[in-house]
Amino acid sequence: MTTTSAENTGAVTTTGRKAAPWSYFFYCELMKILRNPPAVLFGIGFPTMFFLIFGNTFPEAATSTLAGLAAYGAFVVSFQTFSMSLATERALGWNKLLRSTPMTPALYLGTKFLVIIITGILSLLLLLVVAALNGNVHMSLTTWAALLGVMVVGMIPLSLTGIFLGFIGSANLTNVLATLLGLLLSFGSGLFVPLSIMPAAIQQVAPYLPTYNLGQLGWIAVGSSYQDSQPFWVHLLVLVGYAAVFAVLSVWAYMRDENKNFA
Repeated sequence: MTTTSAENTGAVTTTGRKAAPWSYFFYCELMKILRNPPAVLFGIGFPTMFFLIFGNTFPEAATSTLAGLAAYGAFVVSFQTFSMSLATERALGWNKLLRSTPMTPALYLGTKFLVIIITGILSLLLLLVVAALNGNVHMSLTTWAALLGVMVVGMIPLSLTGIFLGFIGSANLTNVLATLLGLLLSFGSGLFVPLSIMPAAIQQVAPYLPTYNLGQLGWIAVGSSYQDSQPFWVHLLVLVGYAAVFAVLSVWAYMRDENKNFA
């Protein structure tokens, strides 16, 4: 009995030691974002500010505007904010310092991925709460939950894309690309303005963009007239394809950066 008790105690202690780095690094990453006013303002609050402007200006389209801005918020946090954060830390040599610690790549990237998803959820919740209180959006609780759910799922492939961009170039290049791609993908997917008023060339390219398919998931969830003729599963399948491709590319970019610095 004594031996068994000692073994159980040792197992619990080992598990606790393994869990401690995850919880502490998660806490540090979360505090780093929340203590950065620009990150809170633009990463979490920007979609809500846009909704207060456009949702009140065009109240008849407030529900469609909400879904589009939810997709934009999920995209900005998971792609733009994530890639810039990784590239900046690489430029500061933070990844080299962490290499001297027992921290594993899975702990580093996994914790960052989790924090980005949680940050995106906070941004979405703020947007949904403000939209509900604003009075121009009337949906059932199931519809609100569906919109939040599809946005969280859509953040996964976009976060993987952010990891790839964050490791592929310098901090300056990543910041420029993330900002430029953020604008192009948002406008080119109809998240800000309807695609019907965009040039024909953009309308033809849009269905192949991840942000377009994320926006479509949102519009389908709320029953918006902005949705196209494709079923829900087609848009979901496109995002799954992006997730698979950029999961491979992210691993390649990370290993390339590791070999460049530590080989």
